[in-house]
Amino acid sequence: MDTRLRSFSLHKVTKVIAFILAIALITAFFAMAMYIYYMDIELESLVIEEFKESKTFMNQVKIALLELYGMLEKRSEISKNVPYYYYISDIRNSWTNSDDTERSFFEQFGDACYIFENGEWTVGPGTNPAPTYSFYIAPRNYYKIYLAFPDDYMAAEQWEWEQGRSGKLPYVIIAAISLVLLILLIIYLIITAGRSSKDRELHLHKWDGMFTEIQAAVLVSVIALWVQAVRALVYPSTGFSTALETNEILSIVLTAAVTAFAFSLCGLILLSVVRKIKAGNMIKNSLVYITLHWIYDYLRSLFDGRAFANYPLTKSLFYRQLIFICASFVLVFLTFICFILESFLILLPPILEAVMVYWYIKGNNKTFGDINRGFDISLEEQMKSERMKVALITNVSHDLKTPLTSIISYVDLLSKEENLTDSARDYVKILSEKSSRLSNMVSDLFDLAKSTSGNMPLDIESIDMKKLIEQTLADMEDKVEKSGLLMKVVLPEKPLFILADGKKLYRVFQNVIDNALKYSFKGTRVYITLEKRNGHAIAAIKNTAGYEMDFTADEILQRFNRGDKSRTTEGSGLGLSIAESFTQVCGGTLRVDIDGDLFKVTISFPAAEPAL
Repeated sequence: MDTRLRSFSLHKVTKVIAFILAIALITAFFAMAMYIYYMDIELESLVIEEFKESKTFMNQVKIALLELYGMLEKRSEISKNVPYYYYISDIRNSWTNSDDTERSFFEQFGDACYIFENGEWTVGPGTNPAPTYSFYIAPRNYYKIYLAFPDDYMAAEQWEWEQGRSGKLPYVIIAAISLVLLILLIIYLIITAGRSSKDRELHLHKWDGMFTEIQAAVLVSVIALWVQAVRALVYPSTGFSTALETNEILSIVLTAAVTAFAFSLCGLILLSVVRKIKAGNMIKNSLVYITLHWIYDYLRSLFDGRAFANYPLTKSLFYRQLIFICASFVLVFLTFICFILESFLILLPPILEAVMVYWYIKGNNKTFGDINRGFDISLEEQMKSERMKVALITNVSHDLKTPLTSIISYVDLLSKEENLTDSARDYVKILSEKSSRLSNMVSDLFDLAKSTSGNMPLDIESIDMKKLIEQTLADMEDKVEKSGLLMKVVLPEKPLFILADGKKLYRVFQNVIDNALKYSFKGTRVYITLEKRNGHAIAAIKNTAGYEMDFTADEILQRFNRGDKSRTTEGSGLGLSIAESFTQVCGGTLRVDIDGDLFKVTISFPAAEPAL
């Protein structure tokens, strides 16, 4: 039962309902406050038991005194149906609504009696004088003002006062219960924030990674905008009213909507802050902390040598340099002090500095020597490893040629047998195709090994690059037609000569064009151009790939790396690598560019004069 209750209390739906209910209560409080404001509902009776001590009664007294004073000053008339007795006089004239104008008649109403005579104010023994005196009226000294509220009026007002209090108490109780419920909901949301019903562990949301200062700025901005919106939506109260007007109803509805939205956003931000506090990263996730920590960490990195932790020799250089700088600073400071004090020890710091410089240079030279020896050993091992790889590839390729030649020969002999069944002949055909492919792959691997080792024999001569491209396309005419691609060839009118090995360069263009035929999107064009630019003969082969090219130009030039990851086409992944290697040994450059689905290979050679 306890486990089920915990799961229910931490369930996401439960927390969402609690959040919505809390926002609804807050919105209801503001809507009720606006209703009380527009209806001018008096709440003073809830805290003050006696009507005569209320601000409401004091306001009546102030209004009465203003009316009497205005009459004396000839500025206003007094209504005949006022709820009080009065007598006023300015020596020459007097006004009253009482048959008895003696002071004693007014003083008998001790709970509500106000008298101004001989320049002084006096009040009845049961009258609360503080509000009256706070409303400052300074009549002339010869004025006489008697004011009293009869006992029956005060009794009637006291009865209505008590009835009003008893009528409002249920609403106050409901409001108090709602307030307690709101506090409990807020406490519940704070306790369960970030907790999951599955594992009860703390889980942060994506927006919890927002910087604390940004969250604070958003919170303050939302509250400021909400205050401005409420000010714009609330109308001035017109006083006591028995019903809300249309504009007042609209004002309450719009204010409630704005309040619900603003406090929902503020609630989400505050809950995010609560989760960050629970996780202990509220301060760590602030811009100020991150900035100060970065500055501290950067300054510390200047002295702790962490960048050289994996390099012992470089680390020793760093610490030697740090010691040298600190010691030099101390010696300079001591020299300055000795100079000021005119001490005979002023020569000691320079001598120590010279000794330290000698130690520093000697130590550095030894470390530099160790570093150079390490470089030499590393380079030698790398070269040895490369030579071993080339030798292995060369030997394996060479050893594979003999059995492959035998396999191809025997497969050829089998294909010439007349009594083979149709299925056997199909098997022989497949064997012939696969053995030929394997032979080509071994040959490519052997050629690549020779070119990278630098042992490939070259026959450098002046060749026409234009004619070489035309010859390559003519030899590959069957493949081009079979591919269904359109070839767009743009060559210069005149020959364009370069110095290269014709056979190797023929292989380069053959591999690049073959690569374009294999991997181009069906029905597209392959562009082949040749031009002379800046003293170089530049050939470019461009095609639109028929697959997603999720690799870089450097990756596709690596050995055995194929762009077609699904390997739906035949290929060894050596074509472009061989093309690049042959181009380099012939003195040119090969570059691959990838732009979206466009695959471009550029081959460049210095232009040369034609052979005589």
